[in-house]
Amino acid sequence: MFGYLTPYKPEMKILEFECYRGVYCGLCKQLAADYGFLARMFLNYDLVLVSLLADGLSGQTGKPCMQRCMVNPVRRCMLTQTDGLRLAADGLVLTVWYKLADDAADEPFARRMASRLLRFACRRMHKKAAARRPEIDRALAEATRSQQQAEADATASYDRAADATARMTASIFAACAASEDQKPTLERLGSFLGRIIYFLDAAEDFEEDVRRGRYNVFVRNGLTKAQADEEARRQCRMAAAEAARCYQQLPLRLNKPIWDNILYLGLPQSIQMAGQPRRRQDRHPA
Repeated sequence: MFGYLTPYKPEMKILEFECYRGVYCGLCKQLAADYGFLARMFLNYDLVLVSLLADGLSGQTGKPCMQRCMVNPVRRCMLTQTDGLRLAADGLVLTVWYKLADDAADEPFARRMASRLLRFACRRMHKKAAARRPEIDRALAEATRSQQQAEADATASYDRAADATARMTASIFAACAASEDQKPTLERLGSFLGRIIYFLDAAEDFEEDVRRGRYNVFVRNGLTKAQADEEARRQCRMAAAEAARCYQQLPLRLNKPIWDNILYLGLPQSIQMAGQPRRRQDRHPA
């Protein structure tokens, strides 16, 4: 999900921020337990959102763990052993697998080769994740093919360009449901958030895509950089309004203050900054 769906740190309470970081560290441990050391190299904050949502709907709380972090030995607090963390770990492996497939298809030669080698090294992880989450795997595989076809057709349709990312996100969010009746709302929430992710990413990559001659829906529509940023904000604001309506229908039992921060503070900030380069510390709270 490219780091756009993160909290606005200045407005977080210390307890909420520590919980957020604890889930991040717990996801690292979950990746190691389920998929081995290599999987931890893909760790990012993106799938923390999924864990917070799944456990928030089910009401499942993680068990505090005081093991030391190999990267930051000073930190010792993390949350472990929740279904949300397991889903996030599976989802991360699957999204990385299909991101590598996409890179292997349209990146420059050196990156294509690197993506293919890394994908070969990840094949066992993908096989295990696909067996655990076959619905998500099928959805991501189909969406990846659809995205590649849309780019090959050089579509100028904003809806078609964003559709694959929307479907990918929807499939992962649907798996967060604590009951079947929650799935339609979660799919819609994921779909609208996926559209936002797509347009923000396309706006940020605009100049690089022009330089490398790669597909970009804003370039295809003949927009300038400034026009692309404004169109991205317009598309994202429409999707954000619908996402908020979906979110308000969900009975979150846990993690609601964190999700409120992400949706009502962090996301608007990301939309306002559409097209601007983001430093690593802007994307991921330290």
